[in-house]
Amino acid sequence: MNLHWTLFHDLEKGDAPELMHCFVKNIQNIPEITKPTVNSLIEAMRGCGRGCDFCDVNKRSKKDLSIERLQREAKINLDYGFDSVWLHSDEMLLYGCDNRDFIPNRDAITDLWKGLKGMGANFIGTTHMTFSAVAADPQLMRNIADVNRQHETGRWLATNLGIETVSPPMVKKHLGVKTRPFATEEWGSVVREGAKILNENHWFPAATIIIGWPDETPEDSQATIDMMNDFRTMDFRGLVAPLLYQDFSEKNSMHFGNLNEAQFTLFWRCWENNLRVINDIIPIILRNKTYGPPMKIFMYGILKAGTWAIMRYLRGLCKDLFNGRTPDEIIEKYSRSRSVSSQKMITKKL
Repeated sequence: MNLHWTLFHDLEKGDAPELMHCFVKNIQNIPEITKPTVNSLIEAMRGCGRGCDFCDVNKRSKKDLSIERLQREAKINLDYGFDSVWLHSDEMLLYGCDNRDFIPNRDAITDLWKGLKGMGANFIGTTHMTFSAVAADPQLMRNIADVNRQHETGRWLATNLGIETVSPPMVKKHLGVKTRPFATEEWGSVVREGAKILNENHWFPAATIIIGWPDETPEDSQATIDMMNDFRTMDFRGLVAPLLYQDFSEKNSMHFGNLNEAQFTLFWRCWENNLRVINDIIPIILRNKTYGPPMKIFMYGILKAGTWAIMRYLRGLCKDLFNGRTPDEIIEKYSRSRSVSSQKMITKKL
């Protein structure tokens, strides 16, 4: 009987310890699934290695699970009736990566997608990517889209990516080597180019931005505001979730009541973007056979009503924070044609 079964038996008897410290030194110690998983999700790898200072994942060394194991787990879900495979990872485009520049291993990833697609799945999705890996190898994204027949079928898939900030000083201080194989000061262009590549290959990014770093200046916020303005100009299709900075220390955490004008403008621009693209999400939900008709209707209503409610809340917050002024009055000073679309990037050839 392995540790996992022992722990559950102890929990049932009420004899389990309150706190256990566990560390997986060998990825082979991770047990394989024996039953179908929620949404056909299987773990493809662990760890990241990018080194962002706010993320616990970067403390794990990168470990890849073999294609053979992933095929066995995918078969369990496909036999159950799922029509797709979703790969969970901390950074899927680092699967098989064996270089310190974080250049994706195109062959390893393409072979993984083909190996799983060949088992009868309609498509292979993944939970997490990074813009730097996408921009480093546009051909890899085309390969994945071709395996999934995304161009042929018009199917869009969603994935999560972190932007966090595009201010060079903040990127250098907080994002570790997230920009590799590109330089820190290129991050803003990398994000714009990566977003373009994803959209061209029928990927719908769900990105995050962090607002309210303890050392953040209005100039730092302005750099990311400019990026959001460029997203609108380039008709970017993707969500951008603005997250308030949270620290282990409450006094260093950001709260809505502490937003300055630049931070509020960035928050507003993110949700303005989400309101613009919300209708693009609906077809993704409707094509997802994991959800039944009642759930699809419920999620559609939540998305529409939730976005409208957030915009209404932000209008009220703006008046409370800035002496009755409206969002239009606040954001106007941060949006006067400051944004300049990034030039075409020359990405590294593999």
